[in-house]
Amino acid sequence: MTFNSKNKTTTTKKQTNNNNNNKPTIATAIIMTSMIVLILGLTTNGLIFPVVSAQQQQDPTQGYGGSTGPLTAIRHIFDDPSLRVFHYCKPNDKIMMVCQLYDSNSPNATLIGIEYMISADTYNSLPDREKPNWHFHKEEFAPDRADPIFPQLNQQQQQETLKKLENSYGKVILTWNPKDNSPAFPPQIQQVQHPYMVNSTVKPETNSGSFNQTLKY
Repeated sequence: MTFNSKNKTTTTKKQTNNNNNNKPTIATAIIMTSMIVLILGLTTNGLIFPVVSAQQQQDPTQGYGGSTGPLTAIRHIFDDPSLRVFHYCKPNDKIMMVCQLYDSNSPNATLIGIEYMISADTYNSLPDREKPNWHFHKEEFAPDRADPIFPQLNQQQQQETLKKLENSYGKVILTWNPKDNSPAFPPQIQQVQHPYMVNSTVKPETNSGSFNQTLKY
C-alpha cells in the first residue's frame, strides 16, 4: 500500500479552511447581538418582550412611608384607643392613598391592618350605606382626637402635610387585634368616629372582652 502524505496534507488544509469559514467572527457576533437588542427594544407591545422601566421593576412593597415617614395617630383601636398606630402610606393610582398600619415602629412590629384614603369627591360618590365606614380627616386630625404626628418632620412640615390630607376620608380595616397573640378574629372596619372611641376611654366592661364594635351598648 502506498501512502500519499502530500495528498493528506492538502486535504487537511482544505478541511481547516472550511471550518474557519463556518466560524462566526467576533464582529459578526456583536452585530447579531446588537440586532437582537434592537428588535427587543423596538418591540414594546408585548409581541416578544416589552421593555421594562426601572420604576416598573420595583415590587409593590416599596414606597410605603415615602419622604414624610410614618404618620402616627391614636383612637384607631377600639380595645385600646390610646395606642399610637403607625401609618406607612403611599399614593395609589386608583385612590388617594393606601396605608399599612402597625402597632409600633419596631423591626418586629405587628401589621394590624390597612387604611384606604380617598378624596372628598370619591367619598361623595359612594353609596349611602358605605359612607358610615369612612371618617373625615379634618375632624379626626383635631388634637383631642387622633392627635396626628409625623415623627420625622418638623412642626411646619407636619402642618403642611396634614393640610393636604385634611379634606380626605379614611377607612380603617383591622385584621389583627394587637392584644391578641394571633389574628384570630374576622377583619373589622373600625368606626374611628364611634362615640366611645371619640368621647371616652374604653373600659373592659364596655366591650366585654370582644373586639367587635357592633355590640349594642
